[in-house]
Amino acid sequence: MDLYEGFQALVSATSSTEFAAVPVGARRNDFLAKSADGAPIFLVSDSSAATYTPGTTLKHLSIQFHVTCRVQSAAGPVDGQFALIACDTAVPELYELFVRCVGAAIEQLPDAAKTPDIESCVRSLLNLFRAMNAPGGREIAGLWAELFVIVQSVNVSAAVRAWHANTFERFDFSWLGGVLEVKATQGGARVHEFSLEQLAVPSAGLGLVASLLLQPLTNGVGVMDLATKIDAALHDEGDLRQRLWSNIATALGSEFSEKLDRRYDLSFAERQVAVFNMADVPAPERPIDPRVTALRFRSDLTTMTSTVAESGLKALSGLFRTT
Repeated sequence: MDLYEGFQALVSATSSTEFAAVPVGARRNDFLAKSADGAPIFLVSDSSAATYTPGTTLKHLSIQFHVTCRVQSAAGPVDGQFALIACDTAVPELYELFVRCVGAAIEQLPDAAKTPDIESCVRSLLNLFRAMNAPGGREIAGLWAELFVIVQSVNVSAAVRAWHANTFERFDFSWLGGVLEVKATQGGARVHEFSLEQLAVPSAGLGLVASLLLQPLTNGVGVMDLATKIDAALHDEGDLRQRLWSNIATALGSEFSEKLDRRYDLSFAERQVAVFNMADVPAPERPIDPRVTALRFRSDLTTMTSTVAESGLKALSGLFRTT
């Protein structure tokens, strides 16, 4: 069963130390439960001797160490010592993202994780959720478009591996054979903003631009829908699953409530996607004056003919096949 679906089916706890829960993976004795207030709470097994370790409380999550709990799952009761990682009950719209981010992170823990291992995992989660208190680094349309590209690939693992880890990287996707820049617009015309650096084709490799036209749709497909499909395709590749959810959480930032409500027409995007070689994109000449170090411009690709041999979806499908 999908982890978040398992959480939704749980009954709320009746105490702070006894939980009905679902296991997180098959390798360790970690569990996901529902607090008395209905929020997700992870119980991370800790094999260390109990010592005082201070907990932490942030805006959206809290952590307690060395808590003795009884867990009741389908496999029977388990009594043990756990670190408790809980989501803020005031933000139910964050529950699914919390479950998937934290679930992917704790699945990277060693078989017999001790307190320092869990603290290291917790530090990465704290950094992630601190980023969610800041403005998001990307427009939701751009994030949706990048996830759309990954979904189309026949090699989802390679696509996620090629996906940029932060917004300061020049290209949205980069791999040994080339780079891809993804642009999205909700307008009727295929007009996108570029920097000259984004159209600089690598000396040995392919330089492509994926252009998406998006149409908002109330009952359409959201970021979490695309991400969950990608997560399922990654299977047991925990490092890539963690990369996926960390990228999404960082991109959403403090506007996650508003952004997660945005949905687009998937079939419209599939029909309208186009892939261009970077050389196809109209662009100004590189400035001769060395004092001009950056240049941004808008380019209309509406009437441009792509020199990429395959059509949009087919081009995206095979793009990361050999990555």
